[in-house]
Amino acid sequence: MKGSLFRNVISIDLATQRRWDVAIIGAGVGGSAAAYSLTEKGFNVLLIEKGLARLKNSGLSNINVEIDNPNERLLNGRWPTKLTTVIDGIKSEIWAPLGCGLGGSSLLYAAALSRLEPIDFELQDTPQGQVEWPFKYRELEPYYEQAETLFSVSGTPDPLSQQRPHDLRAPSAMSEIDQHFYSSFKKSGLNPYRLHLGVMNVPNCVGCGGVVCQMSCKQDAAEGFLVPAAKTGCLCILESTEVISVNADRKSVYGLSVRKGESEKAIQARTYILAAGAYFSPVILQNSVNDHWPNGLGNDSDRVGRNLMFHISEHIGIWPKGKFSNQGIRNTIALRNFYQFENVKFGEFQSTGITAGYGNVLYYLRTEFDQSWLRYIPVLRHFLRIPAYIASKLFSEASVFACILQDFPYQENRIIRDPQSSSGMRIEYTIHRELKARIKKFRKLLRRTVKSNYMFPMTEGVWLNHGHPCGTCAAGNDPQTSVVDRNCKMHAIDNLYIADSSFMPSSGGANPSLTIAANALRVADQIAVQLRDR
Repeated sequence: MKGSLFRNVISIDLATQRRWDVAIIGAGVGGSAAAYSLTEKGFNVLLIEKGLARLKNSGLSNINVEIDNPNERLLNGRWPTKLTTVIDGIKSEIWAPLGCGLGGSSLLYAAALSRLEPIDFELQDTPQGQVEWPFKYRELEPYYEQAETLFSVSGTPDPLSQQRPHDLRAPSAMSEIDQHFYSSFKKSGLNPYRLHLGVMNVPNCVGCGGVVCQMSCKQDAAEGFLVPAAKTGCLCILESTEVISVNADRKSVYGLSVRKGESEKAIQARTYILAAGAYFSPVILQNSVNDHWPNGLGNDSDRVGRNLMFHISEHIGIWPKGKFSNQGIRNTIALRNFYQFENVKFGEFQSTGITAGYGNVLYYLRTEFDQSWLRYIPVLRHFLRIPAYIASKLFSEASVFACILQDFPYQENRIIRDPQSSSGMRIEYTIHRELKARIKKFRKLLRRTVKSNYMFPMTEGVWLNHGHPCGTCAAGNDPQTSVVDRNCKMHAIDNLYIADSSFMPSSGGANPSLTIAANALRVADQIAVQLRDR
């Protein structure tokens, strides 16, 4: 079972009496990266995680296999409850592709670890005004390099990028089918390169996208950060524990109220890091109400939970010209010809390692069904197997590629605490005309550009990637328009930091995992300076 590598971790229970240097809420990419950095510097860190330390993979092949039992979901590293969404006024309950346990959502990811582009950090025009990151790409660059080393990232440089090249591990050999597509894209005048992956070259590795890896070849946050952190002897873990509230006066946090099973306790530390993710970090802050913070901790300006962004996953099925073997890892190709095209922000285009087979087509159909008015006739859901079967027979030779389209921040798109929801929150999101027009423009651009192979869109309308939320506690210099400062410290609170994707002022056009990790390493360095100065 996943977790056997953590024999050096001290697992504690609520009876433990201790004051920590740092208490971190959430063991996802950001929380794990911060824990690594701080334990390496000799600070005693408590990592509080809702999920389990020891996980399994119940013979699952990918994220498309549905599990309804909350305990079984936790054992398989998945978020235990459905999320409540209200998209364009339509309310739904969905299984989001979120992980839960040591490693967070990286337990389920396909280990694509790309950087944002330097232009993402510059002043950008958005439909609701200009947005700019409070620090520049060059400040994050050394932490990108550190995160790539810790994740053992392999790949080749993007020939179009303005990034300074960094030595990555040599990638493993491409499958025959990916070699075909790589050559086809080049013939179309595009500039493909090897996707940056945190996957070790282990015999019989299949990538483990969507499931917990049992062979330690996929470098999730547990493998990359928590295993070395455990060896320092400075890391303790409190698993299966929820944070009820962050308790603070007007200037400082003085403790956490946590619950494990039926027991509750107060936990104290010198410094606190909130890394529960862009969905649940704002909920914890909104739940942290007292006389000093009647609207939730750090929420005087009503910005906590707002400016929710996703990536829009535009899935495209592409047929090869001929018969090719698909043996080996297949999510190996990326290109950024469309990252910004004619001053329009799109994003990275990459292979997913998925074929248009029965299970994947059924997953797409069920996801769209669950967010449509047809969900009120649940019996129809069972009959989706028929079109899925027909489509798999028609498209079985097609490989699925995806463009990670950038989203823009809107104040009305947000996370709201909702005690009536099984997850304790709800997502409110409006799909704006600008986004629909940009997707339409991208589809035309792709058809015009990729001429060497036949393709078809696998998604209709706007496909929000609920596994890539960001922006709900945005960083900025102005306390009236942001939640945290340039070092991701909450405005007006001197010992509370945020180290997950909620800090991002814009989504960029690449998988956020590496950026979350790099920023958490940067934030941890700032925290270390503050702790030593006290």
